[in-house]
Amino acid sequence: MDRRTAISRISIMLGGTLSASTLSALISGCSAPEEVGYTPRVLSEGQFARMGRIADAIIPDTDTPGARAAGIHRFIDTLLAEYLPSDEAEGFRSRFGRWSADFDADTLTDRELSEVLSEIDKEWAAGKQDDVWASIKEWTVAGYYTSEIGMTQELRLMPYTTARMDIARSEVERTWAE
Repeated sequence: MDRRTAISRISIMLGGTLSASTLSALISGCSAPEEVGYTPRVLSEGQFARMGRIADAIIPDTDTPGARAAGIHRFIDTLLAEYLPSDEAEGFRSRFGRWSADFDADTLTDRELSEVLSEIDKEWAAGKQDDVWASIKEWTVAGYYTSEIGMTQELRLMPYTTARMDIARSEVERTWAE
């Protein structure tokens, strides 16, 4: 699967809505930089760590690595630094700080954070406006499913293998329903 196909599938999964900045970043090849030596460029150190925990609550480790292992917090910081105008990136950074302070994210256990985010997601799905949560969720899902981990381990895409017509597809590939 190529990047454009992945992006179209992600937009379908998100209800057909990807913001112009996210779409631009994905098409341009925005990805998570290497972890070794990475210093956040837009988010503060505390916000960066918090973003990693929140992204991991959205896509946790299961039988495949979660969002933090895929470097989604680095992806989001890179997206903010390179693909959003600086005033928008700074605006998001300050809104994110206030938003996460509202429920004191740093003092919550991972389980408590998941519960809080689940409630925020339910309210957002019911129509409550929350542009910070909408952005975080969009960036996490888009970044994860276009990352190497998301594509090769979660979706189990193997673009360069030989086709085997003697094996039922359901035995070797995941479906969205699993």
